[in-house]
Amino acid sequence: MFVAGIGPTPRSTSKGTAARRRWRPWLAVAAAIGLLLATLAGCQSTTGRISGAVTNALTSKPVAGVTIVTAPAIERLSILTDGNGAYSASLPPGAYTLTFTKANFSPSNRSVAVVAGQTATADVGLAPASPVAVSAGADQKSSPGATVTLEANAEPLDGSTVEAITWNQTAGTPAAIGNPNGATVKATLGTAAAYKAQFLKALMLQDRFVIPGISPYALETAETATFQITVTTSTGNYTASVNVSVTLPYVVSAGIADVPRGLPVLIHGKTQAAYRWSLAAPPGSAAALDSTTDQDPSFTPDMSGKYTVSENVTGQVLNVYAGTWAGVITGQGSDGYPLAAGCTSCHNGTIAPDKFTTWRASGHAKILTENLNTNPGYSPACLVCHTVGSSPAAANGGFDDTSDYQAFLSSGMIGLPSPNNWTNMLALYPRSARLGNDQCENCHGPNDGTTLHPGPLAPERISISSDVCGVCHGEPLRHGRFQQWQQSGHANFDLAIARSTSASCARCHTAQGFFVWMDQGGTDLTRQIQGAKGNATAAELAAMGISPDTAQPQTCAVCHDPHDEGMSSGKPNTATVRIQGDTPLLPSGFQASNVGRGAICITCHNTRNGLHNDGNPPTGYTAPHEASQGDVLMGENAYFVAIDRSPHSYIKDTCATCHMELTLPPPQLSYEGTGTNHTFAASLNVCSNCHSNQLDAASFKQSHQAQVQRLSAALGRYLVANLPAQIVVKDGTPHQLDGKSYSLKSNTTVVGKDNIAAAFPTSSGGQQGFTLQFKEGVSFTYAPPGEPPHTIVLTSALVQLGDITTNGTTPVIPVNSVLVKAGWNYYLISDDSSNGIHNPSWVNNVLNSTNEALFPTRVVPQE
Repeated sequence: MFVAGIGPTPRSTSKGTAARRRWRPWLAVAAAIGLLLATLAGCQSTTGRISGAVTNALTSKPVAGVTIVTAPAIERLSILTDGNGAYSASLPPGAYTLTFTKANFSPSNRSVAVVAGQTATADVGLAPASPVAVSAGADQKSSPGATVTLEANAEPLDGSTVEAITWNQTAGTPAAIGNPNGATVKATLGTAAAYKAQFLKALMLQDRFVIPGISPYALETAETATFQITVTTSTGNYTASVNVSVTLPYVVSAGIADVPRGLPVLIHGKTQAAYRWSLAAPPGSAAALDSTTDQDPSFTPDMSGKYTVSENVTGQVLNVYAGTWAGVITGQGSDGYPLAAGCTSCHNGTIAPDKFTTWRASGHAKILTENLNTNPGYSPACLVCHTVGSSPAAANGGFDDTSDYQAFLSSGMIGLPSPNNWTNMLALYPRSARLGNDQCENCHGPNDGTTLHPGPLAPERISISSDVCGVCHGEPLRHGRFQQWQQSGHANFDLAIARSTSASCARCHTAQGFFVWMDQGGTDLTRQIQGAKGNATAAELAAMGISPDTAQPQTCAVCHDPHDEGMSSGKPNTATVRIQGDTPLLPSGFQASNVGRGAICITCHNTRNGLHNDGNPPTGYTAPHEASQGDVLMGENAYFVAIDRSPHSYIKDTCATCHMELTLPPPQLSYEGTGTNHTFAASLNVCSNCHSNQLDAASFKQSHQAQVQRLSAALGRYLVANLPAQIVVKDGTPHQLDGKSYSLKSNTTVVGKDNIAAAFPTSSGGQQGFTLQFKEGVSFTYAPPGEPPHTIVLTSALVQLGDITTNGTTPVIPVNSVLVKAGWNYYLISDDSSNGIHNPSWVNNVLNSTNEALFPTRVVPQE
């Protein structure tokens, strides 16, 4: 039998013609058989094909170089689009998901079914990630004063054309950009002096003689200059950034005077006309100051011992003690927590305070332990904060200097969690383990010094500054608590300094004052800080360590005991604070009970001026202290209404829940879910956790503010209506004259009632007061001590209520007046600053009842 196309070809003869006639039936049969065999061969194929074209979703033009990956994956299969955007490949039969990726485009997925011997088509339109792809190049390293080349690349993916390219600097020490227009430009970085100035600015230093604390973020931002490229096309402007970093001669520091040797120490001098520094180093030391005339010199201690830094213009002296790291961990107890035989022999509560018992059960004591045992994402970079003295810049006995450190690194424990990793480290690498976790030295400095080294409780080793915490908790985005705190009102150094000489104010506005107040007050905090004969004088406060040169604001240590801070502030949150559950008896005259971690907040956030309610009428013109949140939350200290505790006060941990746990930190300072919000600014979005999403917080706020404004207007109307034809007042408006600021009361001035256009409540110096607006200007004379009197004409005056008199001494409004009670209520609610959210129904009742007390609704007699 012959198959078509196979075998001899008949010759073209007359006989051949007859023969062809005889062959035709057989040829037809052969063709049919051939077709059948071909079909059967196709059915037996083991692969199918995929093919298609990838185009730009914006321009419909082909996209070359697109990578196509299959799921499930095919070993050694590589698929790319060609110059026409086309692709094809053979695959085993089955269902696949194809993923199309290319830089500057958003990935896209397609599902295909591959059938043997057939071709499946999947055409894709890839969407550009941006209409114009812009790159500013890779980050660079350089040095101060150097010139760097900045190169940009712009690829329009939307069919537009590039019209302009411009460079500018967006952060860091100012650099000089040559010609800023063009894809490639030259930039000359700032000088070393300019970088130092930027660094000092980042530290936000106070005007005092100190060793500054240096957080990782402050150092990193000072070392980094950021440049931005702006590409303008026919469809808009598009940007990208690049960082150029330098290395400055400074290191992260806790800001204490007990320091590791081999690392630079920065000194900051108080602002003055000139400086003359000198350094007295231990015998044999070659350490020297890098400047003797700069406000901020530095030196590097090269051996253990005492270094005395003197500023010889003023006589200021600062002793710095350098030593080496020691570590204390000698094993672990049956509970898995660390042991330190060298510490507990003294820190047993008899010879020295027992700080060890609480520390060993804290997160600090197990940070390395837990991460080794459980964290697959752990890396050697974490060791800088999770061990003692890990610093590759110096050999000073730290974690990275131990004899078994390299063996530990090579062990595979880091990033390969096992529940026995820490136990094995103690057994196999005891020298490194001795310096593992966060120990005493992390906060207090090296233990191993010389005979001149300060004792364990020496002031050189103890600081309540947040700078100590910022060493580790000052590295956004993972560890940004320190920067969050810096953005909060708790970090207000100016207020702390201004209030440091007052026995009343210093108790809450300074960290040192808070601790003295707690120690003196016990369960009764109604008294101010006490001195020898009652409220402490400024001199007595200074002797307690509370002065403008030393005052710290509400630092981390005010709320948290560093030796007993809990295990985690993530989820679950086990962080502890110094006052929990119930507050002591507060300066506002009440005690808040069962408020969880919010107790520490309410201890200071209360009106602080004793009880003010219908059973405790006013004895003066005092206004509530503006931190009235605790009173409002607990429904305390208002006239014309009963005490009514807010339902919000029963939320677990009250203030801390809404302001810290449920409110996310600023995104530039923390990854989401990495802990609590230490800016303390609550988000209105928190409300939807308990309330309906239909709650309109904005409308709620507007309604509350309208009610407060209504009461404000009522207070002004009441005052003006009750003034005699002529009053004698003193103005207390802060003002400037010849470039100098004044904040004092004027001499008495006569004002006619008919010249008063309006009055609005305004507290002044802790007293209730009013802003009086005049139809015509009024002259006020001020007599500053030691200066000639001066007179200014005002169209409005800030007058304390007690200074609105009939004759310069007799107040127009008596202390027991309804206006004084109503004024107290007004400031109580307005200074709470929550727009009524802390206690909505009670606040509404206070505002309505106060308006009614001022202007009672007249009852129309029934006929």
